[in-house]
Amino acid sequence: MKSLTIKDLSITEELDSRAMSAVHGGTLPSYWPGVSVSSYESSFNATQLISQSQNTLSNNGNNVAFADHIDSNVKPKQTATNTINF
Repeated sequence: MKSLTIKDLSITEELDSRAMSAVHGGTLPSYWPGVSVSSYESSFNATQLISQSQNTLSNNGNNVAFADHIDSNVKPKQTATNTINF
């Protein structure tokens, strides 16, 4: 960031719009820096892998023919991972 410091003015003096329009600087009057017109190409290849799995196990009432009040508490767990390589 560039800043402008005017050292030859008294602290209480204000510049009107005409005086401010006369303030300029830089390397040349009305000089605009050159713009590069060369093309820049950027490309990359990315490989993405998404893995997902779920295991649910419920062993309630196995090998029981005549039973009641069998409760089952199933707590399924699902995990997923995502990786990307450039």
